[in-house]
Amino acid sequence: MKYAAALAIALAVPGFAAERVVLPPDVVPVRYDVAFAPDAAAARFTGSETVDILVKKATSEIVLNAADLTFSRVALSGRKEAPAIAFDTTAETATFKFAQPIKPGAYTLAIDYAGKINDNAAGLFYLDYDEGTKRAIFTQFENSDARRFLPCWDEPERKAIFDVTATVPAGQMAVSNMPVASEEPVAGGLKRVKFAPSPKMSSYLLFFGLGDFERVSQKVGGVDVGIVVKRGDAARAQYALGAAVEILPHYDDYFGVKYPLPKLDIVAGPGQSQFFGAMENWGAIFSFDRDVLIDPAFSTQSDRIGVYLTNAHEMAHMWFGDLVTMDWWDGLWLNEGFASWMELKATAKLHPEWSTWLMAIDAKEGAMTIDARDGTHPVIQPIRDVLQASQAFDAITYEKGLSVITMLESYTGEDAWRAGVRAYIKAHAYGNTVTDDLWAEIDKVSSTPVSAIAHDFTLQSGVPLIRVQSTRKGIRLTQDQFESNGRSAGTITWHVPVVEKPLGSAGIWRQIVSRNAPAEITLPKRALPIVNAGQAGYFRTLYDKKLAARIALHFGALGAADQLGILSDAGALGYAGYEPMGDFLRLAAKARPGMDPLVLSAVVNHLRTLDAYYAGLPQRTALRAFALRVLRPLFASTGWTAKPGEGPNVILLRRDLLTALSRFGAPEIVAAARTRFAAYVAEPTSLSGDLRNNVLAIVAAHADPAVWEQLHTLARNAKSTPEQRRLYLLLGTAQDDALARRALALALTDEIPVTLKPAIIDSVAGDRRGGGGDHAQMAFDFALAHIDEIAALLEPSSRTEYLPGLAGQTDELATIPKLRAYADANIPASARQSVVKAEAAITYAAMVRSKRLPEVDRWLKQAAAAPLRRNGS
Repeated sequence: MKYAAALAIALAVPGFAAERVVLPPDVVPVRYDVAFAPDAAAARFTGSETVDILVKKATSEIVLNAADLTFSRVALSGRKEAPAIAFDTTAETATFKFAQPIKPGAYTLAIDYAGKINDNAAGLFYLDYDEGTKRAIFTQFENSDARRFLPCWDEPERKAIFDVTATVPAGQMAVSNMPVASEEPVAGGLKRVKFAPSPKMSSYLLFFGLGDFERVSQKVGGVDVGIVVKRGDAARAQYALGAAVEILPHYDDYFGVKYPLPKLDIVAGPGQSQFFGAMENWGAIFSFDRDVLIDPAFSTQSDRIGVYLTNAHEMAHMWFGDLVTMDWWDGLWLNEGFASWMELKATAKLHPEWSTWLMAIDAKEGAMTIDARDGTHPVIQPIRDVLQASQAFDAITYEKGLSVITMLESYTGEDAWRAGVRAYIKAHAYGNTVTDDLWAEIDKVSSTPVSAIAHDFTLQSGVPLIRVQSTRKGIRLTQDQFESNGRSAGTITWHVPVVEKPLGSAGIWRQIVSRNAPAEITLPKRALPIVNAGQAGYFRTLYDKKLAARIALHFGALGAADQLGILSDAGALGYAGYEPMGDFLRLAAKARPGMDPLVLSAVVNHLRTLDAYYAGLPQRTALRAFALRVLRPLFASTGWTAKPGEGPNVILLRRDLLTALSRFGAPEIVAAARTRFAAYVAEPTSLSGDLRNNVLAIVAAHADPAVWEQLHTLARNAKSTPEQRRLYLLLGTAQDDALARRALALALTDEIPVTLKPAIIDSVAGDRRGGGGDHAQMAFDFALAHIDEIAALLEPSSRTEYLPGLAGQTDELATIPKLRAYADANIPASARQSVVKAEAAITYAAMVRSKRLPEVDRWLKQAAAAPLRRNGS
């Protein structure tokens, strides 16, 4: 299917408009020369720019993007008269109207302007730290906030060169995409910093940072790699530097194109955002410091893996996104899906001990959960305007994107896939693309073309279901559609690459299965078929009753990836009603010491999710008793502290087990944590790293008012912003209703940094998939009652997402009309996908509570008297 025809199908999706709201094509930028002077204390800045433009067609108007800016002068070369200026605050544009048409040709547009430095992460913004005594400023422009920093053509296809000069305090460090070309002193204790011109790039990739910074660096293959942090954090930046130094040459080799800039900085900001965690500005990646700094006193194994993955993700963007950029936001997945896939692939290569490909299965699970409900969308979704674009940064774009790439690479083979990616990068360097440009390059080098398969999975929403039925000679595979309500009434056809491998056999069967082309596989007698072997495919697998029972019997003999995939499928199929919930619970009961730690963590977290659905129900006691029977033997093998020679993922398992056991009411775990916490309060060096965080998480969840206040004091006195953030968020996890209300009230006080306030409300709401959610309704009602105050704290891209995100954690159907009323008054029609998703999540949770939990109750009653079998057979 050609891209134009395929996109036409996608444009037919209800709720999406085909016509893009974009700037007129008559005038395009070639080069920006920007000079500005920030006044951080006053939260204002002044700027002037000259833009070399190309007028392609005679016009009397020049239209560009501008938001929250005021103009004092506008001039066009060759014209004596100043144009009339018209602002459209809704479209965020400025129109310069000239008395006579401008003929085609090259011109220079000059603008003097002023703007504000925001207190949330949009445009040019500030972050305060050290109890408000210090201030640093940074920029965040994705998806469409460069217009808050300079008048520009703020669309990804309008690439240009940026030449930046800043007048700043002499004692501070200024950072941009390119190295400093020159510095000169300026009266008043200032300096003028001029940066080397950037390569041709999109406006959303421009970056500027300023503050009392220090930089640690290392040369790698001629590239100056640096980590920029606030003064005093240099030692904590060494781990991130080591990661970047390790990743860069790997990417040079993988992409077949050397990193093209002379330097690569990772800049750490002290705070957070509700919209993003890090940003791939070309040559100057911005991350909040929680994703950069590693401190042995409080950082965990999860933190170390997270910092590495974040670096790998953002650095992959230097090629996929920065060097080659999607032409419009409907191709966002080309940036984010690919970078999400690449972070795992690179980390699996460089740190195989972390088993990141098993983590990819969990990412796929998160995508499928959303993709099987109302409110989902195709990976390539029609985007009408930039407000709608901000809603595309979701699990479908990221996690489904990476999962589809995983499947396609498995289908073509690693060598062919890599050859196609290299050809794509070389062919489109410094340009813009649509997704079919990638498929075309893959098709050229692969013996198994991918375009038709890729179109099925990127231009259609939803999750395929492969049904596996026993036959006299083997099995029969048919394609259906998995839906969270269990209806399977879909008629969508996918061409699904399926891999089948009998347990213990070297033979592998590979074939495309579609609705119109089922498959028959002949198997040796008594062979046990594993469909989606290796779990690279993006689909659910539903075995008939006989096969499901045989697989459960041999669950312990499966590889870790297949155990993860089969466990996740069993849970999803059980919740949706395709198979009994008992099938999932029987698999969970087979967890035993010796299995892969990530598989055991998945069992733990599946049980925590199920427990969350029982919030407020007396039957929760029976589920927790079952969970304790499953998990206590696992914890006996890990204990509280690390053993010599244990793998790094055992540390993650220990964290998950302690969290779950304490939540499920294991008194010995809670008591031991309280004892360690008392020792920690008396002597803070008695706990560090993972043990410290495990203890604090448990005592926070089970806090009484006195312990809660002790944690509150620790948060106020924290010496670093990541530590402060973690402690304040723990206050919101208290299971006690009164303490949850105290955390909500605290969130809106002046004590809390601006960027952290909404996150504390999030922590009270919890995350149902992570086993939280008991106070989700309380958090939603609080946020709705204070929405004007909270909205002022959010960057523009988050304002349509925040309240629906909280609503989606609840299970009360009465929340839906409240959310709809809010949306009708506050969210434009083009940006309500988050509302539809939230309603679907609420409806799903209510369905699970009313229909599935009684089924679980019956199974638990039958299982309570029977010993759990742990022989893995």
